Amino acid sequence: MSWIDGETNLPIEAAEKIKQKIKQLEQENSRLREENQQLKQEIINLQNENQLLRDEIKNIGVRSVIDESGGKLEFVLKDKTVLELTSDGVLKPSSPNTLKVGNYDEYLNDVITANITITSSMNDKIDVEEVDEKELEKIIIPKPRKYKRIIGAQREEIGFITEELPEIIRYRNGYDLKALVAILAWKIMRIEEFLKKNPKMNI
Repeated sequence: MSWIDGETNLPIEAAEKIKQKIKQLEQENSRLREENQQLKQEIINLQNENQLLRDEIKNIGVRSVIDESGGKLEFVLKDKTVLELTSDGVLKPSSPNTLKVGNYDEYLNDVITANITITSSMNDKIDVEEVDEKELEKIIIPKPRKYKRIIGAQREEIGFITEELPEIIRYRNGYDLKALVAILAWKIMRIEEFLKKNPKMNI
């Protein structure tokens, strides 16, 4: 004679197995609900991140602009124009003296151009003063050296070593080409003045 479970009207043994199975299914269902909730939260987080990326992308890119000066392309970063390419082929920063190409560790290998013009109007300068000629006379330009660079194109070059140059010409881990040209021009001027005063001097 087998006993009947009052709740299920099934034999006790069968009823216990079914109840155990139902309990396991309820536990599994609870676990799946928790995982589902976690997945929903992850989806919400991804949607928020996606929206942030969309907002950033809106603020980065290239846009075409037509105004009274003609057409141009504007290169935009964080909703701010940093560079412009005009229809007459001029590439320029959005404001003067702000754009730099490369840096002191990741510099360009070469710049190929028909000409280099250095803007040098008095209107763009403050604290202008004469350089003491005695200071200029003390400047000795070292002998150029041959070398190859460790990184990048390893062609043979001729130039100066920063550490060997006078302090007034150095700039970071390089040297100020504009300053070098100005000092060399002054030294040539002094030589010309000397030769005019001493025309019979044999060089």
